[in-house]
Amino acid sequence: MIVYSSNLSQLGRPRCRKYKAKRASVPEHKGLSVRALIFILSTLLLSPASVTADTLIDRFEAEATDTRLSERGDWKFADGIASCVSDPELYKKFSNHGPILKWPNQFKNATIECEIKAEDCGRVVFTINGDGHIFRITLADERDEAPAGKSKVPTRLIAWAEKSSKQNKGDTLIPSGMPDLPSINGRWIPLRFEIREEEGYITIGDFKTKINHPALQRAKNTVMLTFAHGKLSVKNFKMTYVQ
Repeated sequence: MIVYSSNLSQLGRPRCRKYKAKRASVPEHKGLSVRALIFILSTLLLSPASVTADTLIDRFEAEATDTRLSERGDWKFADGIASCVSDPELYKKFSNHGPILKWPNQFKNATIECEIKAEDCGRVVFTINGDGHIFRITLADERDEAPAGKSKVPTRLIAWAEKSSKQNKGDTLIPSGMPDLPSINGRWIPLRFEIREEEGYITIGDFKTKINHPALQRAKNTVMLTFAHGKLSVKNFKMTYVQ
């Protein structure tokens, strides 16, 4: 289930006429009572399509939703958790790209948070896209004895100030103390990314860092979470949009 919340405090209370009769009936308006009109209006304001919504919560209660896609794997949704085991054949079919969750939405500044549990994954990648890639967090298992073999991609951050391409590989950032996959394997950890213009605040488990990069100012349209090999579980996904 996708849940949106909005600030309805400015709507005020509906005005009703005062009647002398003790049991006054509610006036009708074109076949609908005022109560019915208020109910319909409230339903529209609180619906998933509300343009005034400032918070998105994904409870992972259904495979198909209007604002989240699950692709490249057999994703399971139960007890508020999305989980998937990587399929080697599908991994090859999709040119070495593993299962993915996508949340398409237009935004600029936001706080994105969830909890993840990686089990023997080769890498877990959190990406924000717009016109091409904008920012990426990669957690990898670079050990020779890794279950899926040593990751060819290191643990790192990448920021693209301009549209990504074969020529523009972005700026690689490796903050001191950034955790790799072996250090978080098999346990739930928080993943949080706050974006405020050029500033970004990242939390991965107990690790926290601040990033300042022009890439974060770019217009964004998709949040993605993907992995290669092993199993990934996700819960408590939430996006809070900031003006």
